[in-house]
Amino acid sequence: MTGVSSQLADWAIGFSLDAAPAEVVHNTKLRLLDVIGVMIASNGHDNVEAARRAVADADAGGRGAHSLMDARATSPANAAFVNGVAAAVLEFDDTHLATNIHATCAIAAAILPVAQSARLSGRQLLEALLVGSEIVCRLGMVTPVRMHEMGFHPTGVYGVFAAAYAVARLRGLPHSQMVDAVGTAASLSSGSIASFEDGTSTKTMHVGFAAAAALRAVALARHGITGPDLVFEGRFGWYRSHVQAETDFNFAALTDELGSRWEVLNIAPKLYPCAYTLMPFISAALALRQQNAIMLAEIREISCAIMPRSFRTVCEPVEDKRRPRSSWHGRISLQHTVAEALALGRFDKSAYAPSSLHDPVINALADKVIHVPDPVAAADTSRSRAVVSITMNDGRVLSHTVEDMLGTSRNPAPDAVYLDKFRANVDGVIAPQLRDELIDRLMTLEAADDVDAVFSRLRH
Repeated sequence: MTGVSSQLADWAIGFSLDAAPAEVVHNTKLRLLDVIGVMIASNGHDNVEAARRAVADADAGGRGAHSLMDARATSPANAAFVNGVAAAVLEFDDTHLATNIHATCAIAAAILPVAQSARLSGRQLLEALLVGSEIVCRLGMVTPVRMHEMGFHPTGVYGVFAAAYAVARLRGLPHSQMVDAVGTAASLSSGSIASFEDGTSTKTMHVGFAAAAALRAVALARHGITGPDLVFEGRFGWYRSHVQAETDFNFAALTDELGSRWEVLNIAPKLYPCAYTLMPFISAALALRQQNAIMLAEIREISCAIMPRSFRTVCEPVEDKRRPRSSWHGRISLQHTVAEALALGRFDKSAYAPSSLHDPVINALADKVIHVPDPVAAADTSRSRAVVSITMNDGRVLSHTVEDMLGTSRNPAPDAVYLDKFRANVDGVIAPQLRDELIDRLMTLEAADDVDAVFSRLRH
């Protein structure tokens, strides 16, 4: 029996960049530029440095590859792991809104060391990235059940499959071995969101785990380890084992109009480094601050209307959300996030610093944030909507609504948004000349004969 995985492998192997519309190719380059900027911005972050030390400890003597910003050689899987941590730790990478999957990070993290070490072309890298990111969006659309509600991090559990397709393509695996690799990836698919409760670091490792696991699954297939063809839709397939609820799985979403309808065009960039659900609330809070002369001490209450399905992840328990225990914990807190935006009037890569988490002004504002259900947002989860209403001590109510966040398909972001974000993220990390050169080379990546030549100057 030919499974869905086999059909996806047919497409992944046969795909050519020439078959994609110019809009899709351009979008893929912008997404790569975006995630590279996020990786550069996180250079020096405690968790990224810890990941580097951990892989050296666990796999001493690894060689053949480099993570994006490190001159020290390591194994391709270790490089993919560090890249993944760097891409995810700031919560600043893009999101496919319909599935809540961070769609570019795991694929980019996995394919960069493969393409660099093998001196592959920019065109080959873009093709693999586009294949993987299209597949990961479609994987999330098979079931209407949100993986967060089941206790799983969707980027982690789906990312390993998509990255396996992308890496297998770069490695030149034949069809049968690509199917084997993806079948094996099911046994490496993981991502518990238990750290959502206490703000511990594990969740920031998930993209790295997925990227590294994809390389291992591909290596196993290359050396004869077989994997199930019916890995997705089988009686004991991944969806039935992981989504243990009564639901209809739409496996047709994986292949319907594949190559003609592009789900990657529904991937939205993040303008702020936090859970995507919180982004329109930041925009609304910043707009209120800019449009009104608000005395913070005169605020009585800050009401945020949000879809009820987000209560568990970003609103509750209220006590924990008002006093996040770590930078990562703050990035999934509605209360702290809105308070920090109102207090500081900016939200960039420096957000959620320890000084902000413990700032008495921000903490006092967070105590005034309440969340209420938004039936409009609940009725259409494809939108990125927020309503923030501030009640002042004198009874005035100031309100701002964001219907669709900038960067979504209904409110597309121009190239300048991506470029400005990239420049802000790399500022202070790399020299302006290298920054401008990197932008030029990434936006013309299909012309590069050697991917490593594009990125090697970042290693130090």
